[in-house]
Amino acid sequence: MASHHTYKASIKKLPETSEVEIKSEISAKEFDAAIADSLSDIQKEVTIPGFRKGTAPEKMIKEKIGMAAIIREAAEHAISHAYGHILDAEKIDAIGHPKVEITKIAEGNPLEFTITTAVVPELKKLDYKKIAAKENAKKSETVEISDEELNKTIESILVNFAKANKSEKAPELNDEFVKGLGEFDSVADFKAKLKDNMTKEKEHKTNEKKRLALVDSLTSEIDVVIPEVLIDSELGRMTEQMKADIERMGLKFDDYLKHLKKSSDDLKKEWRTDAVKRVKLDLALALIAKEEKIVADKKKVDDEVKHATEHHKGVDPERARSYFEHIFVNQAVFEFLEKQK
Repeated sequence: MASHHTYKASIKKLPETSEVEIKSEISAKEFDAAIADSLSDIQKEVTIPGFRKGTAPEKMIKEKIGMAAIIREAAEHAISHAYGHILDAEKIDAIGHPKVEITKIAEGNPLEFTITTAVVPELKKLDYKKIAAKENAKKSETVEISDEELNKTIESILVNFAKANKSEKAPELNDEFVKGLGEFDSVADFKAKLKDNMTKEKEHKTNEKKRLALVDSLTSEIDVVIPEVLIDSELGRMTEQMKADIERMGLKFDDYLKHLKKSSDDLKKEWRTDAVKRVKLDLALALIAKEEKIVADKKKVDDEVKHATEHHKGVDPERARSYFEHIFVNQAVFEFLEKQK
């Protein structure tokens, strides 16, 4: 294929579907060159009786393959090449597979075509600092563990210990017993460490609750049409995550669905609203990272990629890097938002 291409292109945004329509054409001269290239490529691969591979005359190749098929293949290559140039030149952030319609195709004529492709939605305005500051100003829940909560947890531990050991009576809470549970010096040490763990868990849940409120506030301010390709992609990730969780418990995903009396499509319908919210959140986090020039900590990413490739066979280092960069950037964005006042 010729490496240089010129083209005319008109771009029309389709806001109701978050797509763009590209009407374009490749000149007759360049399309004829593309046809010649395709014919040459086919000639190298086709074997015709009486000729060594790659030596059959063009006339015989045309008769065997059919000129229409050769022209069609040339058009596909030429459009694919031009499409990449158009996206770069017009700064179109395309996603998914484009829909291509050839509107004029013939030797000696310009190749005319229309491409419709989904694009990453543009967030016109998102006052994320103000939204975050408003959420951060809300009164936080008091994080402390009462004596009653601590005693209930201890009681539950004793009862569960008795059940696990087939005993009708719960054991007595004393120094000897707690030393058998783990690295505890005494009942007082056990209670102190248990209370500390319960406090940390409660803090984590409180922080998660605040973060979910921030997510709701951010996504509710985003009013854009989300392309179906992004929603489908998120639903696919959600399905794979559930499948992995189910299989980790030693169950088969299909059996689990039968138990629920639902299909995978049923779950996707139920999850659609949540999937849209997740896509909106990804868009918001990407925007904030770009605006605030937030990047992933390189050392953290390197360490995670090294750990993943050393402990899991078949891990693609580049895909792992992309995954961990995404995780750490999002984490850094949330930390940035949680500091806004």
